[in-house]
Amino acid sequence: MFKAIIFDYNGVLVNDLRIHEEAYYRAGKDLGIPLARETLRKYQSYSHAQKRKLLCGSISDARWKEISAVKDKIYFDLAEKTNLLFPAVETVLMALSVRYMLALASNTRREYFKRIFPRNLATLFQEKIFSDDIRYPKPSPDPLLKTMERLGMGRDECCYVGDSVLDVQMAKRAGIKVFSVATGDNSQQELRAAAADWVVDNLSELKAKLEAGA
Repeated sequence: MFKAIIFDYNGVLVNDLRIHEEAYYRAGKDLGIPLARETLRKYQSYSHAQKRKLLCGSISDARWKEISAVKDKIYFDLAEKTNLLFPAVETVLMALSVRYMLALASNTRREYFKRIFPRNLATLFQEKIFSDDIRYPKPSPDPLLKTMERLGMGRDECCYVGDSVLDVQMAKRAGIKVFSVATGDNSQQELRAAAADWVVDNLSELKAKLEAGA
């Protein structure tokens, strides 16, 4: 029986994947660095530090810092104008927090969560691990292993909720069950092919499966 549920952030709780993509695209265009949307989407689930090499190769520290600053400004200008929460996020988190310990393990940076996610819901997570908190982000199992260590939970007591193939890979390497929510860039077929334990359409379906003893 699960005692803790560990969530991904982007594509699961907040619908901001296209905003990240747009911000990188505009930053590259403003600075004369062509970044194809197809490439940005392909590496969407990787951390900001991982994207440096995947998107720009051997770019200098100064140039990457410049891109990052422009990208961040564009992202927050876009993101702070709208409610990015997926439908039912508040309802689902409030309900699950009564029965389970909740935690977060994400490849996003802590600043993004602190500035965008509602504070009343942020307090429901007893532990939060971001890419700038750990040396090896997903698909390494380290974010989940560190989260479980902090929660004092074993592999059989936790499950992970993610939206990408990268999330499935991390959970499998950490040895825990994974629910894949098909609200990100990977299709249900891709998530099943990656060997997700359960694939659901949305968080409300996740809640129903947990209540039914999935």
